Amino acid sequence: MKSITNEYEKHFNQLMATTGITASQCAVLNFLYESNKEYINQKDIEKHLNLSNPTVTGLLKRLDEKGYILIMPSTQDKRKKNVYLTQQAYAIQKRIHLSKKKMERSMVRGMKKNEVQALQKYLEKVLINIE
Repeated sequence: MKSITNEYEKHFNQLMATTGITASQCAVLNFLYESNKEYINQKDIEKHLNLSNPTVTGLLKRLDEKGYILIMPSTQDKRKKNVYLTQQAYAIQKRIHLSKKKMERSMVRGMKKNEVQALQKYLEKVLINIE
């Protein structure tokens, strides 16, 4: 599974190379984009992506430097900072989505629909078991 993850990230990074965004950074942007919550803070990102505090801190710092997010102090809790997408992030979201779809199609190339469904079912079981 680690080999699959490594290869996925390597190829996804190649697809996104011209944007300067990595697969990990895309995961953060996707979470922010797809979230229905009004406010998202660093802890939410850590929990959702199952990443450590230092890892998320680095990802957010680089995304902020590139202009894809804004980090603002929370009005509800001064100890927390909320993370927001910028217009630049919204503009690139379609490219991220298309790259993800391309990777997904590539990963199941040559598989029948029922094989893909079975794979998804088994991987969900693995995830539940490991959690």
